[in-house]
Amino acid sequence: MDIENLKDKLLKMNLDEVSLVLEEREKRQVRFSNNDIDISKAWLESSLNVFLSKGKKVFFTTIKQLDKAEELLEKYVKMIENLPENKDFYGINPEKQSYQKSKIDKELLNLDLEWIAREAINGAVEKGAQRAAGVIYRDYVKRKIATNYNYAEDEMANVDVVIRAFNEYKNAGQEAITTANSGDLEDPREIGQRAGTVATLGDNPKDGKEGKFKVLFHPLAFGSLVSYSLNLASAFMIDSGMSFFADKLGEKVFSDKFTLYDDSTFFGSGHRIFDEEATATRKTVLVEKGVVKNYLHSYSTARKFNTHTTGNAGIIMPIPWQAVMERGNKSYEELLSQIDKGLFIVNLWYTRFQDYRNGDFSTIPRDGIFYVENGEIKESWKSIRVSENMVHLFSNILDMSKERIWVKWWDEVIPSYLPYVLVEDVNITRSTL
Repeated sequence: MDIENLKDKLLKMNLDEVSLVLEEREKRQVRFSNNDIDISKAWLESSLNVFLSKGKKVFFTTIKQLDKAEELLEKYVKMIENLPENKDFYGINPEKQSYQKSKIDKELLNLDLEWIAREAINGAVEKGAQRAAGVIYRDYVKRKIATNYNYAEDEMANVDVVIRAFNEYKNAGQEAITTANSGDLEDPREIGQRAGTVATLGDNPKDGKEGKFKVLFHPLAFGSLVSYSLNLASAFMIDSGMSFFADKLGEKVFSDKFTLYDDSTFFGSGHRIFDEEATATRKTVLVEKGVVKNYLHSYSTARKFNTHTTGNAGIIMPIPWQAVMERGNKSYEELLSQIDKGLFIVNLWYTRFQDYRNGDFSTIPRDGIFYVENGEIKESWKSIRVSENMVHLFSNILDMSKERIWVKWWDEVIPSYLPYVLVEDVNITRSTL
C-alpha cells in the first residue's frame, strides 16, 4: 500500500491534516502447558491507523481490511462533516523531523522458538517444578507513517518469553522477559530455572498477615506499578483530572532514589523512532530524584500546556512507549539482607485504581510471595493484597538494585528495564481471590 499517495488523495478531499500509519506484522507463537508444546504457529497482520482533521473536527480509527481502505476512507471523510469540534485540538506536528536510524536485530528472526520453550520447561523441572506452562512470542513489525509534513519508516523485532512453573500445591513461579537483542537473550533453561526455583520455594503457602511491611519488589512486580503510573503521566490524563501527577510539575513528590524515564530511543522491545503524528521520539525524564519533571505530550496537548511535544502521540492521546528506571548500587542479595521482617514479591496482577486523582490503588501479588526475616526467606504466603497509594509508595522507595531486567507481561507490564526496588511501610491487606 502506497500511503503517501493515499495521503495525497485524502488531502484533495477538503481535509486539513492527515496521518496514516501502516503496520505490517509477522507474528510467531509457541504455546505450552503440562510440560509439552500445544501450539506452534505463525501469522501476518496488517492495519492502517487513520487520523483525519478538518478545522477542529477530528476522526480516528484503525482499518484492518486494507483491500477496502480507500472505500472506507471516502466514507470517513463524509462523516467528519457531522462531527462536533474538539476545542483541545491544535493540529498535528507541522515541524519537519529528523529521525534516528531504525534498529533491528535480525538474528531474532532465526531463533528456534520451540527449542526455547523446551529448554525453559526443562529448566523449571530441574529446579523441582512439577509442570510448566507459558508462551513464546516473536514479533516483527514494519511501520510506515505519512502526514502532511513528514514521512518515515521503521522496523523492529522482539522476543517475549513468559513461563509459569507449578509445584505440587499448584503454587507458581513466573518469569516474563522481553528482548530486542539476541545477545541479551539469556539461556532459556536459566529462565525456566528461575521460575522453577520460585515455585519450589513457594512450597505450601500460608495465609498472609495484614500490616505495614518493608517489601522488596522484583522488577516484574514493580513493572506493573510503573506501567500503570506511566499511563497517568499522559497530559490527556492530567488535563482530565484523572492522575496523581496533576499539579505536581516541578515539585519534589517522591523519594530522591526514584528516577524514571519514558525512553523509546533505548534499544529494547518498546523501541520506535516516531509517534502517531510522525514526531521523532525521544528520552523524556518523567521523574528525576523524586521531582516530577515532565508529562507525556502530543503536539496538541503541548500547545495547550504551553510546552513542546515529547513524541508520545497515540492515535487518541499521549501514551508511553518504554519505561526505564535508574539503577542503584547494591545487589538483590544486599537489598534482601536489609529486611528484618518483610516481604519479597515477585509478581503483581489486577492492579486497579480506586482513585486516579489521589493515586489510591490495590493489586494482588502472585507467583512468589515470601515472608522474610533477617534477610532470609522463611515461608511462602498467599491471599494478600497490596492496598496502597502510588505517591506514598514511590515516596517510600529506600533503594534499588544494580541489576536491571527487561520485563514485559501482556497488558500488565509495558516493555520496561527495571531494577529490584526496596520500599518501606507498604500496606498489606487480605485478598479473597
